[in-house]
Amino acid sequence: MKIRLIDRSEFIHASGAEQMALDDAIFKEYESCENPEFPVTLRFYSFRPAAVTFGYFQKNSTLNNDFIKKNNFETIRRITGGRAVLHYKDLTYSVIVHKSSGFYTDSILENYKYVADSILCGLSKLAITGELHPSVRNKNEYAEKPASAICFDSPSFLEIKVNNKKFCGSAQNKTATCFLQHGTIFFEFDPKLHFLCMTPPETLKYMDEEMIEDNSKKLRESVCSVDEIASAAGNGIDFSKMSEAICAGFAETFAMPVVKSGLSKSEEARLKELKDGKYMTPKWNILR
Repeated sequence: MKIRLIDRSEFIHASGAEQMALDDAIFKEYESCENPEFPVTLRFYSFRPAAVTFGYFQKNSTLNNDFIKKNNFETIRRITGGRAVLHYKDLTYSVIVHKSSGFYTDSILENYKYVADSILCGLSKLAITGELHPSVRNKNEYAEKPASAICFDSPSFLEIKVNNKKFCGSAQNKTATCFLQHGTIFFEFDPKLHFLCMTPPETLKYMDEEMIEDNSKKLRESVCSVDEIASAAGNGIDFSKMSEAICAGFAETFAMPVVKSGLSKSEEARLKELKDGKYMTPKWNILR
């Protein structure tokens, strides 16, 4: 068995609709296939233009759509769960794992653990020491923390922390045959931009600049970005180094060689159909 690394230069930096449609196309192909040629598919990419992705169950109204449009960012709903992320100076990964791989279970948390162990293994190759957030929540941990639309304001079960701060946000969609997981690592993190994108106008109108700055500072304190580590270690970690290291981490953890490959004809057809008929429509991104 082998891990397929999608090797298509046009998808390293692409629009939100293209990126989400491609992941969805591969996911649906895996759903309909009993024994795919590659039981695991891995991608690394970024969004051009910058985009806010939000979770499958999240309401579009939790975002500041006017501010997002003013900054020429895109807004796109994911098929994975979780909360909103501003993809700006970051690396996003997607991994689709078929049950034939031996690394698929009925437990979302166990699937998270397989992926997290792979990423931790990759980070270790860059001299980054991460740890997993506990899979059992302390009953007092979030007792006084209000609900937020922002993914990175706190770590969730089995997400990766560095320096006791959230380093990699993750979200998953699982069916009876496969799972898709998305994750994001920031090279740089702009807390105020994040906060303004994900705080609706109805809330912002009650905030003065001092309150906005205070909330942005709290958000900054909860996130660890690569530039914090890279500047300290002096090793200049960039998109290429990070993706190569995490790819090697998956290969080692899953005990499978990595093969660079493109899409099947069926995946290509699904990609176009999903991009135009789903991810570029208000029905999916707003009205759902």
